[in-house]
Amino acid sequence: MNATEPFSLQAWKRQLEAGLRLAEELVEASTRLHEIQLEAAAEAHADLEATRKAIAAATDMTQLLKLQAEWAQTNARRSAAYWSSISRTVFEMTAALVKGAHSGPAVTLPEPAALGAVDNAYRQWLELAQRFYRPVERQAA
Repeated sequence: MNATEPFSLQAWKRQLEAGLRLAEELVEASTRLHEIQLEAAAEAHADLEATRKAIAAATDMTQLLKLQAEWAQTNARRSAAYWSSISRTVFEMTAALVKGAHSGPAVTLPEPAALGAVDNAYRQWLELAQRFYRPVERQAA
């Protein structure tokens, strides 16, 4: 942006830049979420294979019960860690989006006269719409 550009062009560019910053934050957060999911999936797959081999090698019920208890405990711990990572990433993304939305340049509001003109136009449109959609029997009265 340069000083010779019209104000409306500068304002439009600022809005587009703010939108691009927010979109970039969303893409980065999505990438982080995807990485967390891939890491958890790879870890779960490796654990399943190791557990499957341990089950095949088990020779009595005590070993199977121990494997099942260890597997359940490990999965509960990993699940908590996974959801903690996901929620932390979502929280960080939300904080960045809020910060980004509020860190841009202040928006200049139109003059009160312009707002009044818009309000008057809306009131005229509303009155016309109400007359147009009024039932025929009510118009006769």
